[in-house]
Amino acid sequence: MNPVASLFRRRRKQAWIKGARYTALIAKGLHFLPFAVLLLIYFGYRALLSGLPPEFPVNLLMAVLLTWILSRTGIRTYVKAADPVFLLPAEEGLRGYFRGSLLYSGIMQSLKVVFWMAFLFPLFHARLGDAWDFLAALAILIPLKIWNLRAYWLELRIDRPAPLLLLRVGSNGLITLWLFSGGLFGWPLLVAILWFTWLTFHYWRTCSQNRIIPWDRLLLREEQTVSAWYRLAGHFVDVPQIGNEIKPRPLFNPVLRCFPRTRPENTYLYLYLRTFFRYREPFGVYVRLTGVTALLVAFLRGEWWLSALMLPLGLLITGIQLPWIRRIHRFQPWFRLYPRPDMQKRTDWSRLAFALLAGQATTVVLLQWWLWRQPFPLLPLLLGIGWSTAWILGRVWLPKRLHKQSSLL
Repeated sequence: MNPVASLFRRRRKQAWIKGARYTALIAKGLHFLPFAVLLLIYFGYRALLSGLPPEFPVNLLMAVLLTWILSRTGIRTYVKAADPVFLLPAEEGLRGYFRGSLLYSGIMQSLKVVFWMAFLFPLFHARLGDAWDFLAALAILIPLKIWNLRAYWLELRIDRPAPLLLLRVGSNGLITLWLFSGGLFGWPLLVAILWFTWLTFHYWRTCSQNRIIPWDRLLLREEQTVSAWYRLAGHFVDVPQIGNEIKPRPLFNPVLRCFPRTRPENTYLYLYLRTFFRYREPFGVYVRLTGVTALLVAFLRGEWWLSALMLPLGLLITGIQLPWIRRIHRFQPWFRLYPRPDMQKRTDWSRLAFALLAGQATTVVLLQWWLWRQPFPLLPLLLGIGWSTAWILGRVWLPKRLHKQSSLL
């Protein structure tokens, strides 16, 4: 067996093993949270279907979502920085390597389409068609996704793929709009087949002049894919493969001045607060989760009890990220040697965690003020639920969780 051709399978196996280990660690730390999220999605989906007005353009929504899913594609190559030097002479083996990469990526991208269509099936069944129509749509979308994968592979070979990308996205949008409007089958299907046949030849004619393997683009895409996964895992567990960008953010300097670092009781609080503001994460996660929680609470305002569940859930997901603020300093000697009581490390972090979660709850509730028709008494009740959850998480549950991991801190 050609060792280069089998190299892709070995790298894929190693990546899956590493991914499974990180997934197990994440699942171990989340406990009941995935089940709570699934229940919330279920009830939220039911509320969406029951509250959607009859005139809402579901076909347009499905077309936009599926255009994005079809056009946004990726190829897992598992290439490494040394491959352009050591694998380039093995040209025959590289054909088998990238053939395996395209086959694997085609299977995974097809499963991605199946997943999203299965998620959208209740909406499709309620407004657009029955199960046979759904299967017919799936039979169109999966080959179309594989075609997009192949087109994306050809786009990597040229320096300016933007015109081809726009052409591909526009074609996907037109086909999906026809499909979910119920007018694709018949003569429009014949027109679509002829159009994509011409578009395929246009791709080959445009990209056939450059048959050199685009190592730089492949390495960049692979690095982006791996980094995105590591960043996601890094929100829950320590991932040594990723760094963390530091930004000055002078906008928050007045907040830091409220806690003078010369006062001993603010020693660790100042350090934690500065860490939170200056590092890209978890500050970025905190801002994004605040926005997402506010949008979901606003979206579910018709079912107030779902909003009352969504706010504590958003605070819990945010709170899981906050121990990183203290964990990042565990290998720094001055953090251990500074002449302050060891208990102050936990209490100062607890103060900051409670303040951040309470601030998040307040921001989410204040953003609802202009959306809720009757803000009283539900919004004050929601604020009380948020502050109570922030106190339980910041003062009780998260410090206890940190105490169990004190050997690492």
